[in-house]
Amino acid sequence: MATIRPLTPVRHVLACRALALSILAAGCASSTEQQINYGLNHYEMGLWGPATIRPLVSAANSLEKTSPPDPRLPRVLLALGTMAESHKRDDLAEDFFRRALKAAEALRPADEAQTRNALVDLGLCYTRQGREKEAVPLLERAAAISAGLPQRYLYAIDLDNLAIALDQQKRHSEANALSMKALAVLDSVPPGGMEDRTRGVILHNVARSYVDQGRYGEAEKLYRDSLTILEAGSSRDVESWRLRIVLKNYAGLLRQTGREAEAQALERRAAAIK
Repeated sequence: MATIRPLTPVRHVLACRALALSILAAGCASSTEQQINYGLNHYEMGLWGPATIRPLVSAANSLEKTSPPDPRLPRVLLALGTMAESHKRDDLAEDFFRRALKAAEALRPADEAQTRNALVDLGLCYTRQGREKEAVPLLERAAAISAGLPQRYLYAIDLDNLAIALDQQKRHSEANALSMKALAVLDSVPPGGMEDRTRGVILHNVARSYVDQGRYGEAEKLYRDSLTILEAGSSRDVESWRLRIVLKNYAGLLRQTGREAEAQALERRAAAIK
């Protein structure tokens, strides 16, 4: 069953060959400044084709040679890692995320937000690859940083990311305790778009953990609560794929407990979401 992660962006499908050729052919006549602006603008627009990748690869190669380090380099590398990961090029993604973390850690003065972002992306990359033991120290460092940031939902997200890595190692009690702590962090701030979305996602992830532990009744309640929260959110804050994943996993629980008709009803609802 799929896990929802609050910071995971909508993925765009690219041909693996197109990405590889783009990286090999990463030459561009425009200036580094133009490459950065063009590449990042198109990345944020969701245009993740070769025309976006080429200038960003070229810009990254140029920026890595500058001294002192350019503060835009971590962001460029994280964008490249995300695009590589979107079509399962984990080898390229890991390289870009590692370089992003190195670049962020080299910035002076220190940029905690960028360091945290790089730690999260590399940690989640490892988690998705089943390399949870490598992910945990990175995600712990990210949570230590976000604990001091004003955006409290980021701290809740990082605690839940760490909980996922522990849960995949069957360390359920530790994972569930972190998830409860993340929910308590959200209880301490006013509700809002990102705060509500994060709560809905955490409830879903805890529900999945409970299913794995055979705690089906508790899991069902959390799936229902997650759906209620996410369905009430705006399309700007809650992407349709998040709702589909919750419905799919809730249906899986119902089917597992012999409630086939109800499971099929949830799957129809998921299929109807555009």
